[in-house]
Amino acid sequence: MPGEATLVRLKHLLMLKLKKWYITFLEKKNRNIFENSIFLFFYIFSLVYAVMVIARNFLHDNNFIASRSCHAKVISIGNISWAGSGKTSLTLWLNEKLKSQYKLAILRRDYAEDELLIYKQATNYVFSAKDRAALARDLESQFDIFILDDGFQHRKLKRDIDIVLMGAREFRCQFALIPANFFREPLTSLKRADIVVVNYANEINNREKIKQLISKHSPDANIFFASYKIKKFTDRKGGEIHADTLKDKPLAAFAAIGYPQGFFNKLKESGYAIKKELSYPDHHRLNQEEFKEIERSLVIDGIDILIITRKDLSHLPAGGSKLKIFVMDIDMEIEEEGEFLQEITKLLIAK
Repeated sequence: MPGEATLVRLKHLLMLKLKKWYITFLEKKNRNIFENSIFLFFYIFSLVYAVMVIARNFLHDNNFIASRSCHAKVISIGNISWAGSGKTSLTLWLNEKLKSQYKLAILRRDYAEDELLIYKQATNYVFSAKDRAALARDLESQFDIFILDDGFQHRKLKRDIDIVLMGAREFRCQFALIPANFFREPLTSLKRADIVVVNYANEINNREKIKQLISKHSPDANIFFASYKIKKFTDRKGGEIHADTLKDKPLAAFAAIGYPQGFFNKLKESGYAIKKELSYPDHHRLNQEEFKEIERSLVIDGIDILIITRKDLSHLPAGGSKLKIFVMDIDMEIEEEGEFLQEITKLLIAK
C-alpha cells in the first residue's frame, strides 16, 4: 500500500493535471464530438449558474438583500471574469496615486497569500477578512478611503465607485459563464460599473468595437485603456540587474497567475528570447519535486535563466537552484491618466 506522503503527492498531481486540462479545454478552438459533449454539459451548468447570479443581483438591486454602508469612501476594483485582468496591479497603482491625499487601506478576501505579500510590500494598511463589510465597519474611523480588492461581486458592502477591469482576452472568447468559460457574471452586470478599464491594450486591434460593446451594457461608464511596462529585473534576494544582460540569451518564463500569456507576451514584445513558456494554474505553488523536474528539463534544453513574476516568487520552493532566477517587476500604465484620476475625484465628491 502506498504511504500517506505518496497519496498526498498523487492527489496534488491529479488536481494539477485536472486544472491544466480544464484551462486548456476552455481555450481550445476546435473540439471533437466527445469534447463537444463535455462542453455541452458545462454549458448547461453555466445556465444554472447564470440564473443564480441574475437572481442574486436582482435581490441586491432591489434592496431585498441589504448592503452595509460605512463612513469611509469605498472604491471597489473587480472584474466579471476569473483572475487575470489586473486587479492587484490597479489596486497598487491607485493606492500609490491617492495615498498622499487620503488615509487609505486595502480590504481583501482572506485568501491568496501570494497577493497579500505583494500588498504588504507596498503598504502597511492591508487587511483581510471573509466578511469585508464587517471589516470596513470595524476600521471606518481610521481611514478616509477603502480600496476593495476583487470587490465587484462583494455586494454586502456599499461602494462609492465601482471600477471593473476587463482583459483583452475576454473579448476574444465566448461570453459564457462558469464552468463553460471564465466569466463570473454576464456582460449585463457592467451596468453597475462607474468605470471600465480595458487592460492589455497592446493586444487589442479594434478599440472602437470594444468601446461599443461596453457602452451597450453600461452607457454611463467611462472607459479607459491600460497596459504594462517592465519596471526592472531583480534576483530572488532583491538585487537589481540591468535588463540588457538578459537580452539575446535563451530564457524560460514561469507563471502561475491568472493570465500567464500576458506575461509571456510582454517579455517577447520587449525583445527577450523566450524559448520555453511554463504556465500553471493561478496561485499554484510548486513543490520541490515539481521544481526539480522543471530545472532538469531546462538544463537539458540548454537554458539556465528562468524569468518569473513578482507574484510567482512565493510559488517556488525555497533553496538553491541550478537556474539563475530573476523576477520581472511591472508597472501598470493607464492611458489618459489625468482624466482617470479626475474621474475618481469627481465620483468621490459626487457620492
